[in-house]
Amino acid sequence: MQLEFFFDYASPFAYLASTQVERVAREHNAELIYRPFLLGGLFREIGTPLVPIAEMSEAKRAYTQLDMHRWADHWNVPLRFPTAFPLRTVRALRLTMLALDESPERAPALINRLMKVCWADDAPPDQEHLSASLRDVGLPESLLSRVTEKRAALIEATTNAKARGVFGTPTFLIGDELFFGQDRLDFVSTALAALDASDGKH
Repeated sequence: MQLEFFFDYASPFAYLASTQVERVAREHNAELIYRPFLLGGLFREIGTPLVPIAEMSEAKRAYTQLDMHRWADHWNVPLRFPTAFPLRTVRALRLTMLALDESPERAPALINRLMKVCWADDAPPDQEHLSASLRDVGLPESLLSRVTEKRAALIEATTNAKARGVFGTPTFLIGDELFFGQDRLDFVSTALAALDASDGKH
């Protein structure tokens, strides 16, 4: 049983989801599959504004900011909207793909660290912070010199995300069943529990 997590560091709601998704997968003995993709590239493909929050009315933008802080409080996790927004995440995503390929046991720690860099530490995912994050989780900084190896792979991952019905982040897939938003994690948990119960009957 697999739970796929489609994400980009560019989204505060993906960050919020990242603080809980490992727990949800663990509670249901599901294999968590991380699916980094380029949100801006997807938005261009499907005709969504590149920075949706900037296109909202003032009232909706204020509510969205309030809502993300409510979720952070609900889960007791730190959240600081970054001073430099929108975030440039291409290098971070390519680095993540390298880590997932070469050190899958440490890659989740890198993902969590980079999420915190962007959304708790108010720091950009630049060379300095990418290097520091690699050191923090015990991965070689030399990976940074190889991120261009994942240029085509990131494009392909974004194309595949679109093909599977993804239109934003965080998105979760259980088989072909799609759930969008950190506020749908309870539904994800229910779906995993149902699958677990079904498997137990055989």
